[in-house]
Amino acid sequence: MDEQGFRRVAAYSRDQRRTPGSARERVASSLVERPDRVALWAVALAIVAMIAGAASAQAGSTGAATAAGAGGTGAEDDGQCVESQLGDRTLRIGDCGEDVLTLNWILESDYPEVSLHERFDVSTESAVRDFESDARIDVDGVVEEETLAALVKGMPRQIATWYGPGFWGNETACGQTLERRTVGVAHKTLPCGSRVVVRYKGRFLRTKVIDRGPYANHAKWDLTRRAARLVGFEYTDEIRVAKLRQGR
Repeated sequence: MDEQGFRRVAAYSRDQRRTPGSARERVASSLVERPDRVALWAVALAIVAMIAGAASAQAGSTGAATAAGAGGTGAEDDGQCVESQLGDRTLRIGDCGEDVLTLNWILESDYPEVSLHERFDVSTESAVRDFESDARIDVDGVVEEETLAALVKGMPRQIATWYGPGFWGNETACGQTLERRTVGVAHKTLPCGSRVVVRYKGRFLRTKVIDRGPYANHAKWDLTRRAARLVGFEYTDEIRVAKLRQGR
């Protein structure tokens, strides 16, 4: 719209304020008397709509960019932890989840400086690098297939059994009631509450010593029925175990 058109719109607006009667009557009367004003109003409304649309599009674009920056490319980028079994993905500094916690438990048995939480922080990376150096594999501080295989190999193989039926409702040697849903292991000498990581057929379980035993089959570990089911353990067999240092 040119300058003359805008002046007409402004003049029309002033006329409307000075004209008596309802707004509807003023508009109807004006349109009947001056048909050219219909075109002027149409142009003015179109310009307003264009300006509003441009502002909305700019705001939407800014919001999308902000969301992309906050969300990143994965759950770990925005600080969220994921539920994942150790071995399901490559782990590196900045990752967070159940698999990182399991990794830290395993590392702690030989590298006590590692932090026992769900984040792959500088203490985890340092412990991984130390382990890789000791295992004589590529030192990069990243837990991928080769590093994980070496970690698992370093967990001793030991005979285990499981128990539960016939003992449910009884008190364990560590003072808790054994129930169907109780997760834990029995050991003859480790202090009650000692933390261990059990691995069986690719599955990992973080748990604690809650009872004494076993006393058969030359086994060193007795898994509760619930613990056995979590790793797919059904019969007397070998498991791999990492024992955390006492007091952690």
